[in-house]
Amino acid sequence: MPSVSVIVPVYNRAGTIERSLESVLAQSYRDFELIIVDDGSTDDSGGLAQALAGKDNRIRYMRHDTNCGQSRARNTGIAASGGRYIAFQDSDDEWLLGKLQRQVDAMEALSPAVGMVYCPMWRVTPESKEVFRARKFGPTDADIYRQGLMYAFRGIGIQSCLFRREVFDACGGFDEQMKALEDMELLIRVARQYRFSCIDEPLLLYYRTPDGVSQDHLRNLGAAQYILEKYRNDIRADRQVLAMQYRRIGKLMKKVGRRQEARSLKLRAWLLDLAARFM
Repeated sequence: MPSVSVIVPVYNRAGTIERSLESVLAQSYRDFELIIVDDGSTDDSGGLAQALAGKDNRIRYMRHDTNCGQSRARNTGIAASGGRYIAFQDSDDEWLLGKLQRQVDAMEALSPAVGMVYCPMWRVTPESKEVFRARKFGPTDADIYRQGLMYAFRGIGIQSCLFRREVFDACGGFDEQMKALEDMELLIRVARQYRFSCIDEPLLLYYRTPDGVSQDHLRNLGAAQYILEKYRNDIRADRQVLAMQYRRIGKLMKKVGRRQEARSLKLRAWLLDLAARFM
């Protein structure tokens, strides 16, 4: 079996899927399988992916008959994978040449207590290209689960991550009820049992598009409220964590025009922070 399974979900990305897949195939690290999960595309994404699969026996193409969402597509890939490590690529982004080699080398030098390594990304828009840095976590950082509940994982792109396979055996896959923030929620769950390690160098190009899920404030609001409910016991047990949750949800409410509710949550967050300072 290959050392690494790279999973790429795709839905109607005929304009970008080739550059995404070719950036994986061009990696200096060669011992991987590339699993493409076509999530019911109605354009030529599947045809383009199958054409590449016909040229490289490391590629496996799978298809959902209907569009099931990114979480289901990634979980389909995980279930079909055989690698010791699992990585994810998005269908419109590009890995730089040494991304996989750097991450495999880092993982093999780390304790099994570290379940995931990640890196910053180059964020590319029509106007600019800049380094998009997530918060940096190392193998000795403790209590990262609490920090995850405070949105400290927001900048970690799933396409920048390499996981040990056993992480998914222990923690499960992506939450298929979520239509946004599913990658962040997975990292919160993983942080309960494992530590993270950051390679502090951008190793991929992240193309930010106006129609991306990250720009859908209504979906993000629903996902943030779902996370608050899913982890309600741990969140409500810590005033500072609850305050951060209220601030984040309040900001999203403001973006979708629910200003009165946003102001109420901002006040509640301020009161929780005040109470925490006098504990």
